[in-house]
Amino acid sequence: MTIAETRVKAALISSWKGSGRVTWRDAIGTIQNDRVILRYLRMGEVVGEDSFPFSSLSDINVNVPDSHKLNPEKEHFGMKFYVPGRGDLTLILTIGDNLLIYDENKFQEFVHTIFETLINGKSVKLLLARVKGGAINMESQWTDGSLRIVSVKSAKRGKTERNIVVLDPDRKPIPVFSDVEDLDVEQVDMNGKNVEAWKIKHFYVDETVTSFLYIPEKKTRLYVLRYLLKYIPGYFEFIMKVSKEFPTLQAEFKEVMEKELRELESLDEMEKQILMALYSGLNPLEVHQFLGLDEREIEEIYDRMIDKGLLKIVMIRKVVDLTREGRKIVNKLIEYGLVAM
Repeated sequence: MTIAETRVKAALISSWKGSGRVTWRDAIGTIQNDRVILRYLRMGEVVGEDSFPFSSLSDINVNVPDSHKLNPEKEHFGMKFYVPGRGDLTLILTIGDNLLIYDENKFQEFVHTIFETLINGKSVKLLLARVKGGAINMESQWTDGSLRIVSVKSAKRGKTERNIVVLDPDRKPIPVFSDVEDLDVEQVDMNGKNVEAWKIKHFYVDETVTSFLYIPEKKTRLYVLRYLLKYIPGYFEFIMKVSKEFPTLQAEFKEVMEKELRELESLDEMEKQILMALYSGLNPLEVHQFLGLDEREIEEIYDRMIDKGLLKIVMIRKVVDLTREGRKIVNKLIEYGLVAM
């Protein structure tokens, strides 16, 4: 049964070919309960078909190098399969430039539906609010549940977003992945059996609690982590801590961290001091005095940092404020010990 369908550009990279060349084809992508189907098009006519069973799927939302992308400005979605007789295959989906043919919103929903198909209904066990107020909650017991992606309202921020919940036996959604404050792996007792479960510190109802989630299937754990990485990127550092069983994820994290370090090291000492001064709340018009610069020097540096996307102008006289990227850079500088508050 067809669940979703949209027009895509598709490329297939095989480990057997040993070639870095990427060939893009027009296709109609179809999601069924157990597979993704591509019907290739030429001049509007179907000229071939490929089927990719989810049972052969080994990873999803994998990193797509810019060199493989059709247009780096557009979203690309990579899936890895192992197909007997064809080896490891990386399927990359994106859209073309013709807005009469390709719909960006439909493509994004298509990608989200793949996640829903893989995650919805998967069985889990939940130990909800095992720790409350810093003490063991003896009333908390392991219960059976199933995963589902739904729109859920954050108890802490009051914002409605799509996220993964656990449906309890009464089909009540429990938003264990909303308002996460920490995430780790811990060995716990589950009815006399020692298991590795995710230890989730999260805001639930009106307080911070610690719950334990046991997902028996390794692939499902990977799909959940990939979903959270894609749709809640703020959980990046949490996910690093629970992904040690997935070498591909660890390699991607290492690549991201190395890239961040290169970006941080490209900042000169004066730029770092300015970022820290603004981050600590110093008036932008007084930064030059604080750093012993004249107004012309500071405005030249501001211009350079605005070009880098680290600052934005909020008033005519170069009254500046940190951008989101600027604040992120400061947090990384502190995290990597490159500056001190």
